[in-house]
Amino acid sequence: MLSNFALISHTLNEKKVEQFQTKKLPIGFSNSFFSSSKKVHRNFPIQAALHIVLDGALVGVLIIVAIMSSVALHSQYLWTRSFTKLEKTRDLNLRFLESTSILESYLLKNEKLSRSLVPTKAKDLIYIDRPTPLTTRSLLVEKLRRKFLEKISSIPVKSGY
Repeated sequence: MLSNFALISHTLNEKKVEQFQTKKLPIGFSNSFFSSSKKVHRNFPIQAALHIVLDGALVGVLIIVAIMSSVALHSQYLWTRSFTKLEKTRDLNLRFLESTSILESYLLKNEKLSRSLVPTKAKDLIYIDRPTPLTTRSLLVEKLRRKFLEKISSIPVKSGY
C-alpha cells in the first residue's frame, strides 16, 4: 500500500515537470520589444516608423528627466550648503555683537568717565572733513615738540656742584 502511494506521487510530480517543459513562449515574446519584425515593416511602414520614433522620443524624455533630476538635486545640495554657511555667519555675528556689548558694559561700569558720558543720538553727531596729510604731519611734529619740551622741563635739577 505504501509503495503504491509513493509511486503515484512520483508520477504526479513528473507530469507537472513535463507540463512546464513542453510549454512554449508565444511568438511575440521571442522578439525583443524594441525591434520589430520585417513583416510589420513591409505591411505597415508608416506605423512601424512612428513606433520607432515614439520609442526614441520616450527614451530621450527619460534621459532628460534623469539629467534634470540630477541637476535639481545638485543645485539643492549647493543651496543647502550656502544656507548652512549663512546661518553660521549670522550666529557668529550675533555672538560677536553680544560679546562686544558685554565688554562695553563692563568697561562703562568700571570706568570713572562713564558718569560724565552722555547718551547721544545720530542727529547729535557732528561730521567734520578729514584733515589733509600735510596738516596732520605738522600737528604731529608740533605735538612731539611740545611733549619733548615738557619732558625736559620736568627733569629735576640737582642743586649744588
